[in-house]
Amino acid sequence: MLGSDKLRGAKLASPDIRAGMALLIAALCAEGESEIRNIGQIDRGFSRIEERLRTLGAKIERK
Repeated sequence: MLGSDKLRGAKLASPDIRAGMALLIAALCAEGESEIRNIGQIDRGFSRIEERLRTLGAKIERK
């Protein structure tokens, strides 16, 4: 079997709204920490997303 069956934290950049949200969801599922840059793309489509995800138990912070 090639590859890995687990996601690992990484430094990422959001290219657009939908891809940024997909990266955010993947980062929340990954082991370790992830950093997503260009989060303005995500903010354009999802206001207060970090607050909403925290209510679901996500460990997320904005720097």
